[in-house]
Amino acid sequence: MSGATGWYPIGKADESGESKQLVIDQFAHDYDEHKLIRPTIDPVACVQVVKQSNIIPQCVEAYKTNVVGYGYALTYQSGESDKTAKAEWDIADRFMHTANLEESTEQLLSQLVEDLEHCGNAYVEVAWGGGLPAIYRIPPEYMRCTAPLERVDMKYRRLVQGRVEEFSQTKWVRRYAQKRGTNITWFREFGAPGEENEVIHLQLGNGTYGEPRWSGNSPGIVGSRKAEELNFEYFDNGRMLDMILTVTNGELAPQSVVALKGARGKKSRGGILYLEVQGYDKGLLGDEKEKTSIKLEKLNDLLQQDALFIEYNREKRKETRSAFRLPPILTGESEDYNRATSDNARRIAEEQVFKPYRKWIMDEIFNKRLLPAIEVYRVMAILNSPKISDPEEWKALLDFLADRGIMLVRHLIPIAEEVLGTTIDESKYTEEYLDTPIASLGNSFSQEPFITSDPQEQLATIAKRLLRETRERQHV
Repeated sequence: MSGATGWYPIGKADESGESKQLVIDQFAHDYDEHKLIRPTIDPVACVQVVKQSNIIPQCVEAYKTNVVGYGYALTYQSGESDKTAKAEWDIADRFMHTANLEESTEQLLSQLVEDLEHCGNAYVEVAWGGGLPAIYRIPPEYMRCTAPLERVDMKYRRLVQGRVEEFSQTKWVRRYAQKRGTNITWFREFGAPGEENEVIHLQLGNGTYGEPRWSGNSPGIVGSRKAEELNFEYFDNGRMLDMILTVTNGELAPQSVVALKGARGKKSRGGILYLEVQGYDKGLLGDEKEKTSIKLEKLNDLLQQDALFIEYNREKRKETRSAFRLPPILTGESEDYNRATSDNARRIAEEQVFKPYRKWIMDEIFNKRLLPAIEVYRVMAILNSPKISDPEEWKALLDFLADRGIMLVRHLIPIAEEVLGTTIDESKYTEEYLDTPIASLGNSFSQEPFITSDPQEQLATIAKRLLRETRERQHV
């Protein structure tokens, strides 16, 4: 009697689908020689984690869009105007347009936000070549710094109570090293005395180097990636052994073994598997002939769902998004939102996340450093914010102003610019007309009733009528 017992592999991939990348620190041999501080988390490793995440890229895009996507503007400090600081405005405007001639200010800031959210650090090179400075982004993977080893006297000029005053403070400063290939270029901390180009180091956190806000969620981020790779691998290799095929008093014919090995995937869908068995002449118990049979027994009864670890992935996405303090609607997950809840979510994100972020990044680069360095103190650079309006709030405001007649034509101009998406030159109008109460102009278009009840559309109608009336007066 002969028999055949064994394991017939249905199919198995030769290599795992898991991504493995080697992180090489190009500063590895320079830390001791140049007294550089080794970062806790390598920037290159951070970028690789972000690329493998299924939620961080969406969060970073939401930051870039909402922080920088509405453009920048210049504005006067409180109490200043064209009469007191027009010269400084012209310098600031020229600087903002020429600081980087290859990229716009918005593009540069967008790249810095991406660096900050990828690895917790961003670097701005400030190059002085006579006149206004030039600014450039330095990728974080190329930068390292020393400990604050040098004590220097820092000079600051600030606008205080309407006067520009100079201050001197003693500070320990670092030096920064940029390495491309085998060459190291040194930078001084912005404002420190010296001949080298300066660098502004932006970071999340208070350590020597910053850390990305998602660093505490890194085990879950990596785990989600592993779960997705496991699900992907399932389509090639399948799951664990499903059943045992037992042949009594016989063995599978060779052609049946071949058919069994091929019974997988879409080729076997809707078919019938025919197995041929070669029986033995004598049974295992003696001369009496034993019946030949085939039996299939399930090894496990676990029903495979659409994917493994669905809940795990869902929870890890929530935790990572929470680290960015973003509502789901800003990362493309808006199934459970209506207009009221979406507006409320956007308003909270605007107030708690994006508005402080805009002020911080513009202060750190321009308002506290670059603008005072070019003798601009009465003008600020700001990032614009989205207009999130509530129709009920608009209606209440318009009713209040209309009832009391306290709104002048000059007050309507910025509102008209916002509604119409245009810029109005106030110099074309007389001071007397600009100071005219809107209520007193009501009779001039009282015969033109509103055709809508929407308060924003009514405001646009008023603005258009006033502008048309003003143009008609100018042509008389």
